[in-house]
Parts: sequence; C-alpha cells; structure tokens
Amino acid sequence: MTLADRLNQIITEQQMTKRAFAERFGISEDYVYLLTGNSKNRPDTIAPTLAKLIALDLGYDVNWILYGMKCK
Repeated sequence: MTLADRLNQIITEQQMTKRAFAERFGISEDYVYLLTGNSKNRPDTIAPTLAKLIALDLGYDVNWILYGMKCK
C-alpha cells in the first residue's frame, strides 16, 4: 500500500473531502491532490511532523501513515 493509498483510506474513513483534509491540517488542497493522486511526480513520503499531526488528530498510527507498518 502506497502513501497515497493510506492517505486516501484516511480521508475516506473519516468521511472528509480532500479540501476539508487540507484545511484541517493547514496544507494546500493542491498538495493533498498531489499526495493522493496518480501522478508520476507524487511524493512517496510526507514530513514526519505532518504525519504525527494526522495521527494524533485522527487516531492513526504514525508509522502506518509514514511507512505502511504499525508499531507493536
């Protein structure tokens, strides 16, 4: 599962729009679309601080967001 897959899963599970996700975490909507889209230029990582913010706010494991694996 890619970072894009994980972020799309979070957005879907939280029943949020990509715009609402961007606003909630103080990032641009364009950046969310870049992270979650199918572009060749899509980043395969995000800043650990952003991942921690998402994890703390929405209840996800930060390692799962960043790397696709959960801490035990």
